[in-house]
Amino acid sequence: MRFRKLNYFITVAEELHFGRAAARLHIAQPPLSQQIKAIEDELGAVLFERSSQKVSLTPAGEALLPQARALLQNWEKIQEQVRSVANGTAGNLSLGFVWAAGTPHFSKGIAQFKQDNHGVTLNLEEMTTTHALDALRTEKIDLAMIFLNPLMDITDLENQDYETQKHLLALPENHPLAQKESVPLSDLHQLPFISFVRQAHPSLYDQIMHHLHAAGVEPNIVQIARLTQTTRTLVAAGVGIALVPESTQFDQREGLTYRPIDGVLPELDIHFAWRKNSLTPLMERLITHLQAQVPS
Repeated sequence: MRFRKLNYFITVAEELHFGRAAARLHIAQPPLSQQIKAIEDELGAVLFERSSQKVSLTPAGEALLPQARALLQNWEKIQEQVRSVANGTAGNLSLGFVWAAGTPHFSKGIAQFKQDNHGVTLNLEEMTTTHALDALRTEKIDLAMIFLNPLMDITDLENQDYETQKHLLALPENHPLAQKESVPLSDLHQLPFISFVRQAHPSLYDQIMHHLHAAGVEPNIVQIARLTQTTRTLVAAGVGIALVPESTQFDQREGLTYRPIDGVLPELDIHFAWRKNSLTPLMERLITHLQAQVPS
């Protein structure tokens, strides 16, 4: 109500005529005069000199006018910001994501979302599933994209699917298995293997090992790589072979090639996850937008 009164004062100050100001405000003149009087009483100062010939600002009114305009402009900005946050077109959002989510359609989706929402600040960080879940639970990030499988207990969180990927075999391009269009899982028995750190994705690691053993494959793990970039470098250098998400093939590297695998391996289900009762309009809009970018 006080902002409305300030608007009344500004309009009278601009028109210097109560009749024209009332018409511009679409109210009757007597209520407008009463509102101006109420402002003067509240401030303890006369804002207008009134006579039958003219209306003019007093020194107090001249002092108030720029301040009143600034207050109204600031209030309008505040209202716009609040509405933008409420409808998810403004605000800050931190997203932790596993490396496999970094596909071309993910990158394109993030770029488009930022272009369409200038009021949004996205803080993006690549994380392991374990790291992302810890960061969620300690409120260091708002949203996570993780590997999810039935062995994991995330009943304290909410989640929604993003996409499913298969495993590919990464191997040096001069490796004998690179001559095949697809590689039987049994062919991997006792071959030098580069593995990711179990602590990064423990449930996924255990599932992969279970399926390898079920196929009679005992991987000869010669190197543990903490980063996917390291895995690719080691494979290209001929240190060993590796099972990688199919999205890895989008990052081509000299000396490295990929082949489909004939055999049963766990699928890589990437899900969004967030704390219960923490889903904001901004998070919901980003999730929906990124899901729409996934090729059907």
